[in-house]
Amino acid sequence: MLKETVTVGNQTGIHARPAGVLAKAVGNFQSRIELVYNGKTIKAKSIMGILGAGIKGRTQVEIICEGQDEECAMRELKQLFARGFGFD
Repeated sequence: MLKETVTVGNQTGIHARPAGVLAKAVGNFQSRIELVYNGKTIKAKSIMGILGAGIKGRTQVEIICEGQDEECAMRELKQLFARGFGFD
């Protein structure tokens, strides 16, 4: 199991488009991937779960990856967060 804390790289937070990008990226991996934001654990494959968390821009989120491709998943997710999911 891997855990890393990242900062949401875009100012507007994770709204509909970034949530879609995130859920799609997570869907490419077999590992169980969760986000922890404000003490709430969110299944990262669920767009509705991500949106419901109300993740604000420039805040911290913990990524938890567990499974056979956890290292690749963590690397890709850290890059997505750092790039602001391609949105600002």
